[in-house]
Amino acid sequence: MTPPLPRIIKTMRTLLCIVAFASLVAAAPAQNSGRKIRTQPSALAARAGSAIQWRADLKAALDESQAEQKPIFWYVPTIRRSFMDRKVEIDRYMMAGPFSWPRVTAFVNEHFIPVRMEAGKAECETYGLKPLGFIEPGWLVLGEGGVEVGREHQITTFHPARFLAPLAEITKEKNPALDGLPGDAEDPATARWLTGAQHWASQREEEARVEWTALTQEHADHPLAWKAATELEGLGPFVHAFETYASLPAKALDPSADGTTVLPGVYSEEELWARSAAFLLASQRSHGGWEDSTYDFGGTDGLPNVFVAVSSICTIGLLEHAGRLEDPDPSVEAALERALLYISDEGKLNREDTDEQFWAHAYLARALTRWIELRPGDRERITPTLERALVDLIATQSKGGAWAHEYANPFVTSDALVALARAKRVGVTPEGLSEAVERGLASLLLCRTSEGAYSYGQPRRRAARAALEGSVGRTPRGELALTLWAPKDSIGLNRAVALSFEHEEHLLPAQKYDDHTSNHAYGGFFLYYDLLARTEAIAALPEGAARGRAVQDQHAQLLGLPEFDGAFMDSHEIGRAYGTGMALWCLGTLRDLD
Repeated sequence: MTPPLPRIIKTMRTLLCIVAFASLVAAAPAQNSGRKIRTQPSALAARAGSAIQWRADLKAALDESQAEQKPIFWYVPTIRRSFMDRKVEIDRYMMAGPFSWPRVTAFVNEHFIPVRMEAGKAECETYGLKPLGFIEPGWLVLGEGGVEVGREHQITTFHPARFLAPLAEITKEKNPALDGLPGDAEDPATARWLTGAQHWASQREEEARVEWTALTQEHADHPLAWKAATELEGLGPFVHAFETYASLPAKALDPSADGTTVLPGVYSEEELWARSAAFLLASQRSHGGWEDSTYDFGGTDGLPNVFVAVSSICTIGLLEHAGRLEDPDPSVEAALERALLYISDEGKLNREDTDEQFWAHAYLARALTRWIELRPGDRERITPTLERALVDLIATQSKGGAWAHEYANPFVTSDALVALARAKRVGVTPEGLSEAVERGLASLLLCRTSEGAYSYGQPRRRAARAALEGSVGRTPRGELALTLWAPKDSIGLNRAVALSFEHEEHLLPAQKYDDHTSNHAYGGFFLYYDLLARTEAIAALPEGAARGRAVQDQHAQLLGLPEFDGAFMDSHEIGRAYGTGMALWCLGTLRDLD
């Protein structure tokens, strides 16, 4: 799921207002409208984060800091000339997350002069705050004379002890949230909140809502009541799976230069698998799907199809996890059965939307194919739904042979061809397959340059134009599709993988940035998408030294990407469930390779 070109994004973004996630799907028009429906939080939810005694002026706060002999905690919602998308939503996550936790609010109010202010030209120059160099959300601590003594940005996973850890280190105070709780357990409001959170993580959403509703009614002036209102309206970080109260090892609390990414060596690979799987189990909803994503570049009416796509990816992640276990885990097996029902449910699709429908069909096909590969005994019950997904996939192909999501392009064409090839390998070949593949291959080759780069969109009446620097994922994805169907037309997977590694420096900085980051059109939403392309290309290489080196490099890179709780993320909009599912899919693909 990748956004349209930057010019289109920026034009659309100026037309839209912000809304509660809870109303997104219910209010979405059942048509291919492209309209993004976002509503404002209620008055109670709007109070989230206000328990911190915010100052709005950094200059005045500097004078107060000198008089009070306290450092400044400067929360920076955004910086000048930042083109980060979803800034309002991310700020709301901070206000309803860390800045609503009683232990955080008490600590910040006691030990700092708190400031909440965007960084303007002067502040950006003084503190070196540049787009992509400082990725929202983040904070700075300023000591005597306004000298910076600490900062953190790219804060994408919320946990009380982890959030306070760097602040406790700066102040030389004990971290008051080492037990991982947002407030004191004896506090009735905290107890209400945590009971609801436990219900939510156990797929008892209605019971969670009852607890949180009672919290808003019984303790209306408590910060956690304001948080609960935000979560009930679908706008908070907890219901979008950005917030955790999981038990963490001490080393996981240590700050990282990459925001909330965990430091190397804190978790073994076994621990990452277990933690990621536990995260997916807790973020799955009772209906079987994962609906934490807010990806609506193609309009709110496309969200149902996004949910099916993301849920299919999470299903693959859990399948890969289950395939590693010596004995079946009942909780994983139950989650997989719920997921299968969800992604197979025709009623979950919005067939009137064309923007994101491709992803629903393609990833559903990949999930069902992988299910048959790992669980051949289920072939009979899985095949009819896989056949339907493949027929749907072929039906979305254009007359010119390309496939499209929000626009026609070679990377989705490659994905379609790979999905069809994988299904054929397990013996499922829909009617019209040969013709669709032939037209798809012809379209794909039109998008490749002589160097092996693939264009971002579909060329029109001219030769493809693209740079290898912008094709880190597109080249291995395109060459994998060609290798599976027409190997004589491929530049070779070895070359494709080598080119991808050679130019990955242009992709990697895009992680956690919800927009395109350069003229190469990368964004956070491309990281795991492109790493999966390279991973699958590596897995398709012939055995030998070249594959062994590539497997090692890719494996090491993946193990260096998790968040401090052991889950994975690359985009606020697509979500942590998507990132975690993708990462496990990649790790599972590399399993047993030399």
